[in-house]
Amino acid sequence: MTKVAGPTDPAGAGAVAAVTDDEAAERGRLEIAWSVVRKIAERAADLSEGTTSVKRRLAGLGLGEAGSSAKVSGYGDQVDVRLELPLVYPAPIALTVAAVSGNVRERVETLTGYHVRSLDVTVSALADPTPAPSRAGRVE
Repeated sequence: MTKVAGPTDPAGAGAVAAVTDDEAAERGRLEIAWSVVRKIAERAADLSEGTTSVKRRLAGLGLGEAGSSAKVSGYGDQVDVRLELPLVYPAPIALTVAAVSGNVRERVETLTGYHVRSLDVTVSALADPTPAPSRAGRVE
């Protein structure tokens, strides 16, 4: 039995009404789309220490910056996550990937209730976080 606070309480805090789990199940269910799980995984990865963003270019044109990229699939309450990460160079790659994996797994499971069955990581780039020297004023 689950207790839910109601709108009327003599003390002003809300009356407590009994609601059974069967009644709650009759009202509906919650589904979280894979696209939401993907965004949670990407955000958790991007906020992890050791990850970075890289400049995207196509045919010499700058297309902005990109961070982590995820693909999510699964069935029922099980999800499989595939991550592509740009990492800071130099860094201990294995330790960084382990930390990012732990962060992503924890955030996805906490926020969605899904169990992360597998989490595969591909390091897509190693980027130096220091800015490149300017070519202005350089004689070649």
